[in-house]
Amino acid sequence: MLVNPLAALKVYLTISLFFMLLLCAHSSEPRPNIILIYVDDMGYGDLSCYGGALVETPNIDSLTESGIRFTEGYTISPVCGPSRVGLLTGMQPSRIGVYWNPDMGAVRVPSGHQTLSELMKSAGYCTALVGKWNLNNPAWNPMPAKRYFDYVYDEMVWEGDYWPNNNGAYHGVEDGKYGSSKTNDIWGPLKEGDEYLTDRLSRHACEFVSAQTKQKPFFLYLSYNAPHSPLQGKSEHLSKLSHVNSEPLRLYASMLLAIDEGVGDLLDTLEVNAILEDTVILFVSDNGPARTTFKGMPEHWPRGEMLGSTAGLRGYKGTFYEGGVRVPYILSWPQKIATAITSNYPVTTLDIIPTLSSLAGASLDQQQAVDGIDLSPLISKVPDFMEPRTLLWFAGTSGAVRNGDWKLVYSRQGESELFNLRTDRMEQVDLSISNSEKYEQMSQFYFDWAQQVPPPVTPR
Repeated sequence: MLVNPLAALKVYLTISLFFMLLLCAHSSEPRPNIILIYVDDMGYGDLSCYGGALVETPNIDSLTESGIRFTEGYTISPVCGPSRVGLLTGMQPSRIGVYWNPDMGAVRVPSGHQTLSELMKSAGYCTALVGKWNLNNPAWNPMPAKRYFDYVYDEMVWEGDYWPNNNGAYHGVEDGKYGSSKTNDIWGPLKEGDEYLTDRLSRHACEFVSAQTKQKPFFLYLSYNAPHSPLQGKSEHLSKLSHVNSEPLRLYASMLLAIDEGVGDLLDTLEVNAILEDTVILFVSDNGPARTTFKGMPEHWPRGEMLGSTAGLRGYKGTFYEGGVRVPYILSWPQKIATAITSNYPVTTLDIIPTLSSLAGASLDQQQAVDGIDLSPLISKVPDFMEPRTLLWFAGTSGAVRNGDWKLVYSRQGESELFNLRTDRMEQVDLSISNSEKYEQMSQFYFDWAQQVPPPVTPR
């Protein structure tokens, strides 16, 4: 993340100017459709294309065949709420006092600052949200998604049950409830005709795509709540999961399979409508994998079991170690990316707004701050534009800074550790004493930021 908004804007304008000149050379080409697929609590090592061995994910993996697979892709927060604030505003969440999930009840987007969907609408895109919104708590802070999108399907404020109740309703979905029923260990359907929520989200995404015309580009934000708890799976997957001994992990694996199936259905829909080539698809997770410490777990389940994989990285959801913030991050565009590209350039979800705005032709001139950079030069294979950068995660007394290969981590317990990710990918050896100058430099960077931002906006 580039902390200084003027510096960030300068970088954005420089690289955007290059890319806009490139687009002008092909001005007869229509702007791409854009699909952002955001999954919930999926670990860095869950997908087959990132070395995952729990289940195969061929449909998501196929995005890499004409795309960029980032090996150092990051979310801006290790928990759900702030990560979505960063994604949808393009700002470091702490700029508006959002540090942790409890702050979501008082989120306020600054006046005049456009969310991602509003930027797409300003560029002439038809916009839709399918699934998790999570920018509000209805009890304290009503911010309905319909205010920001042309179409909204299956809105979830926080999380939802995957199987419907006896009345056919999904707890937490389009009912204003702030969460699911917290009921785990369910293999459905429980009655004939029940539709799994992930399948429902995928179906509505496909229906939206099929209803579009080629006269106007579209932006689809497909926001899966899977594989977030409650752990509820599809019994039809059980035959594929006999190798998984843990029941929580077996349910989690079923939830991964459902996402992959949904991505496959969406790709088929794009193919049938002859728009796959013209569509940019981003696939990202909101944070690292959770552990079995959530509400509603059966008593016989083990506590603290990791759901999903960090590919050996230290940490998990809620921590600022790599396992908590490094996530699968794939950008696909068959029309422009002919072969698979693997990039180790560090990117964050703050880069999504400037990148998609560049591709869509949306202006960022009125934004209060632009904390990410435009990644579109990577699509055009112009690596010289990608300068070294400093990344920041900030949640008050805990957070992290990455500068080059160096990473400084502050834990909730008030401890600070300095690691070199090139030589110590697993963040095991604290180098803060032996590299005191680097430690002091990065600490100063962190505390300088702390002086600029407001306190948490947690409702009292």
